[in-house]
Amino acid sequence: MVKKTVAIWSSLKFTNYGDDLQALAYAKHIRSLGYNVRIFQLDKGLAKMNGFESVDTIDELCNGVKLCIIAGGGLLSPFNFLRRTLNRNYAEWELMFKELYRATVEYGTKFCAISMGGDGKVRSPKLYYGKWRNKLFSSPNFLDGTVRLAGDVEQMKKFGKDFKYYPDMLFKSPDFFEAKMLPPTNKIRVGLNFKKNHNYKYLDRQFLADLLEYAATHDDIEFHFTTTHMKYVGLDYQYVPDKESENIKIDLYETPEQLLGVLSSCDVFVTSMLHLGLTGLANGKTPFLSYRGPGKAKSFLRSIKGDWAILNDNITFKELRDKYLTQSKEMMYEKYDDDAIQKMKELSGMHYKFCEKIVEEFA
Repeated sequence: MVKKTVAIWSSLKFTNYGDDLQALAYAKHIRSLGYNVRIFQLDKGLAKMNGFESVDTIDELCNGVKLCIIAGGGLLSPFNFLRRTLNRNYAEWELMFKELYRATVEYGTKFCAISMGGDGKVRSPKLYYGKWRNKLFSSPNFLDGTVRLAGDVEQMKKFGKDFKYYPDMLFKSPDFFEAKMLPPTNKIRVGLNFKKNHNYKYLDRQFLADLLEYAATHDDIEFHFTTTHMKYVGLDYQYVPDKESENIKIDLYETPEQLLGVLSSCDVFVTSMLHLGLTGLANGKTPFLSYRGPGKAKSFLRSIKGDWAILNDNITFKELRDKYLTQSKEMMYEKYDDDAIQKMKELSGMHYKFCEKIVEEFA
């Protein structure tokens, strides 16, 4: 008997760590149910390593396929009229939704978004979402799905859809990926991921200078600078030093297992990015400190009694070292509400159960 094929779509061409994790986790889960899986624009190396077919066009993805799972992603990110006018990436963003909508018409493919992301706020579809996103989300071939922020349930009602909320599906990442741990060290191992830009909005210049000077003049802390995109893509909005040294290590994203290993091997991880912090907590109980992070990162930390882990925007490196880096990994983790974390892990599994139901019904 020929196996049926389920497609998975996500915005994967930029080889983003969080997007890759979500697409591969759902792909592995669906394969375990007895289906073939076809993934849109997954890095060819990751596809070969994990035994999946990766295709480059929507036609290749949807031809002959009844169901396409949209694996996470920030598809509910709003663009008001000004942003739609000025943002150079918006045209490509809107074209993406046009192509997905076209597939519902030409191939009759049904789409189901699982663990879809937004910002939890409810906005007018007409004012904050473009023509093709409105047409896709309102289409009868766009099925009810799940979101990872409770407020986004109400947003999807604006499109006539009944979505369910469950905590972020990446809480279950340990079920699908085996972290490739770093060799042991006697030093304190600090993971770092910083955005950068011309005015240092996301990274204080003096904070960075003091950190690098400390690494050059002391030998008790090993700093690991990470990225969340593969090098060949050419995105350089995350800070990495020019070269490694005894206490400065550079861990560019290569595979989910490799970066999960870095996260899990660290004693603490400092970042503005929620998925790095969350997967470090879920896989290695690595404390997550939010440095100039977005509202969703702060909201997550507050939900696990992690207010203490939301760093002041103007914190100095000395303050970071004295207040946080003198504590053990276990001591810091114990400050979180572990019961809340474990409950979120359990409930995040509902995204996968929902996926099973949709696949069995529509594939």
